[in-house]
Amino acid sequence: MLFRSDGAPLARLETVERPRPGAEDEIAKLAEAGYPSFILSGDAPSRVRALAARVGVPEERAFGGASPREKADWLAARDPERALFLGDGLNDGPAADVAGVSGTPAVDRPFMPARTDFYFVTAGLGAVRALLGAAARLRRTTRGILALAVVYNAVAVTLALAGRVEPWTAAALMPAGSLATLAYTRLSLKEAA
Repeated sequence: MLFRSDGAPLARLETVERPRPGAEDEIAKLAEAGYPSFILSGDAPSRVRALAARVGVPEERAFGGASPREKADWLAARDPERALFLGDGLNDGPAADVAGVSGTPAVDRPFMPARTDFYFVTAGLGAVRALLGAAARLRRTTRGILALAVVYNAVAVTLALAGRVEPWTAAALMPAGSLATLAYTRLSLKEAA
């Protein structure tokens, strides 16, 4: 960065871009888990390619020189409902609006945390993998609860229609089903921990 006054150089500042701590390792772990990473940036394409090489993002997934609208359009042209977008500046707002889930590490600038679904305050990107892991556990638990409810209701309704359920039995089955759901949820969360 060069500051000038009337054409005469006053100061030159050299900046070095550093990825977040452990970014390469986190991106590799995300890829192993089936989550490919992309870089969409307004920075010069050469800088974006260099950053991608440092953190292990393939060059064909690194896009530089993108305007805020181009970032949003890029996401919209793919599968935006399944996209998790991380942005840290005002220029990332349109893309955050398009993505199915968006987050930011920029808690020091209130614009992005107010506009995204989550924010994280850790130095690295581990929060992203933790979030995806929690979402996967929640999905498994929810599917298990729904399967339990289908089986329970199929059995209970079949027995009731066949005239095999006394009123007191039905009254006992209702809380038993709720207790079974709670036990399953607790067991599922305990196994995940």
